[in-house]
Amino acid sequence: MSDGTSAAQGQTGFRGTDPVAERRETTCALRDGTRLRTLLLIPHGPGPWPALLTRHPYDAAREEREGMLDVGRLVAAGYLVALQDVRGRFGSEGVFVPCAQEVDDGADAVAWLAGLPECDGTVGMWGASYASDTQFAALLGDAPALRALAPAMTPAMSALDGFRFRGGVPEIGSTLAWTHYAIAPDLIARIGSAHERDAERARWEATERAITDGSAFRAGAPRAGQDTEAIVAWGLELLREPLGSERHREGKVVDRIDAVDVPVFLTGGWFDVFLGSTLELHRRLLRRAKDTGGPVPRLLIGPWTHDDFSGRAAGVDFGPGASADELGGHGDLTTQHLRWFDVTLRAAPADVSPVRVFLMGTNRWIELAEFPPPGTRTLELYLNAGGALTTEAAGAGERRLTSDPACPVPPCGGAVLLFGPFGAGPADQAAVEARRDVVSWRTAPLTGELTVMGAVRAVVHLTTTGNDADVIVRLCDEGPDGVSRVVTDGVQRGSARFVDPVTGVGGRRPLEPGRDHEFVIDLWSTAHTFLPGHRVRVDVAPSSSPRWDVGSNVFDPGGQAAQPVVAVYTIRHGAARPSRLVLQVVTPVPS
Repeated sequence: MSDGTSAAQGQTGFRGTDPVAERRETTCALRDGTRLRTLLLIPHGPGPWPALLTRHPYDAAREEREGMLDVGRLVAAGYLVALQDVRGRFGSEGVFVPCAQEVDDGADAVAWLAGLPECDGTVGMWGASYASDTQFAALLGDAPALRALAPAMTPAMSALDGFRFRGGVPEIGSTLAWTHYAIAPDLIARIGSAHERDAERARWEATERAITDGSAFRAGAPRAGQDTEAIVAWGLELLREPLGSERHREGKVVDRIDAVDVPVFLTGGWFDVFLGSTLELHRRLLRRAKDTGGPVPRLLIGPWTHDDFSGRAAGVDFGPGASADELGGHGDLTTQHLRWFDVTLRAAPADVSPVRVFLMGTNRWIELAEFPPPGTRTLELYLNAGGALTTEAAGAGERRLTSDPACPVPPCGGAVLLFGPFGAGPADQAAVEARRDVVSWRTAPLTGELTVMGAVRAVVHLTTTGNDADVIVRLCDEGPDGVSRVVTDGVQRGSARFVDPVTGVGGRRPLEPGRDHEFVIDLWSTAHTFLPGHRVRVDVAPSSSPRWDVGSNVFDPGGQAAQPVVAVYTIRHGAARPSRLVLQVVTPVPS
């Protein structure tokens, strides 16, 4: 990395005349002297300009070629664009400490950018995933020049609701996928000692073997002190932290929602691992806007996975308008962001609805004032005898399944962020539903459309022979051909039933074997129309590995990796123990 600057002129991958007058690789000096590599893209013509900044650990210079937005068009629209590697990554100095480092570093980066002669003193930020976290972190670090955020696929709300945990269960699959594949290789390459570098590469290869053969995900793996790459050992260490740990709050807005006092444009996907965090942020920011008169957040949700905005996933094509390149004739994602930044940084008039969501099933975009829309009603569908799912609770009954930690149920689509062959999206559930440890209920074929638009949750009454249990619930759409595809899903660990899923407040407690326990499982939200002739289907399973940590069926408050045991789950239903699916539905469907 150069200490000074380098400029480049001429053509790049952009079509036509290059909108960039100058590409300047420079360094941003932080308060402790650490220098971050930053690529500045400077427009033609006289400045200064408002600046747009993205910061992440994945080689920010790649944004010019293959980023979420077309940065050439941002520059052509008259924005100074800055692409920055965070501390300890690629061209930047320092040691990478995820999340914790981004508050001060982000605030310093914004102040540095705003102070450049090419900048008019105002800054907006954009980016997905970690690059969304860095936006909120900079704001929390006190960055007065930061005037607008555009976070996509964001885990910034909380570390406990789809980032490191969900329903009290460690997200071991996505954690290892991230640290092993996305983070470790660059960190290993930065090791100065050849001997230490070779030793760490050997650990990387051992982790790769453990991921491939599944041993990395055996029951209790996060608590067993598993030997992964030392350079990213913090990944599993954070899964061993108690849910209420302050480390889970670092860089998150869970306790600081009032600090988010600038306009926010949230982008999410119905099959994104961070959908819950994205929607919870929107709910809280909208509530704050109503209470204080502050900026109303904007929300865009497509039928997308964490890293695929094509509108095609798990063998389902939602149509050409579902792609982020088209958005149903409303311009692509770059166009949407330019409109947003023109409104928030240049005081252009707002010309779009606050909320646009893609309604799956009928495959069209819906414009709303808020999500879920006013006028939704609650529909409860009860689990009954014979696998029937109906609007009334019938006589008492039960279904049993065996939870064997040595033979966990594999994930099959859904809002996952894993590695092959575990892709995200509305996957066919046939192979999973054929297992003896997965039990299902379904409605009769529908005679009309049923549109779910909002929160989905399940209430399951369960007894177990163990003193802890995991309950996974999937909402599926079963077509007339019998193919059942996941719409949304969720998980809840019994010992964490009384822990707030966003804040981590509350204590764990064991289950009493043989006693009825009520599990409430949050399946997040969706916008999906079940068409005539289709069935609403509910699947219940005891595990989903390698997505989530395999429960041991043993209460383990001290994290001592208790020896797993086989347990029998009995799901009870009927008027006295009304196990049920709870949906927010809307009639008529907004146009």
